[in-house]
Amino acid sequence: MTKMNEKTVSIKASPLGQDLQDALWDRQHNGVLDISKSIITLKEYLVKDLSPGDLKYLYPVYFDAARILIAECVADFFQTGRICITALDPLRMRYAEHKIRQIIITQEDISGLMRVLCRVKEPNHNLYRKHGGKGWAEHLERLCQALIRLQ
Repeated sequence: MTKMNEKTVSIKASPLGQDLQDALWDRQHNGVLDISKSIITLKEYLVKDLSPGDLKYLYPVYFDAARILIAECVADFFQTGRICITALDPLRMRYAEHKIRQIIITQEDISGLMRVLCRVKEPNHNLYRKHGGKGWAEHLERLCQALIRLQ
């Protein structure tokens, strides 16, 4: 699902996605991913990471990307029973894969993620313009289908 190939473009496999995974892993405990808390964590990360001047222009796009990353994680979990988050191990200065085997998600979380997925399908959205094309649309559709099954 989240592996990048010719037909699929994912946020998780992008440089921004890697930064978001690092921020997310720093706050995970006991291999549990709480979707509501994860969205707040990524929102805080973006606010702290972006300069005030950039925040006005980049924050909406980056926050949409963060929620797509969360949707990718949710889809992975319900397809494979686990989520693999790649995060930098600061001691070894290498990326390591971490497995999450439990997820906490509410109907409100699902609805919010679905709204974002619908929004980024629009050709005038910056993420669509950046990743656009058939591969992006197919990727978003697969994510939607995975989330629809949870409603």
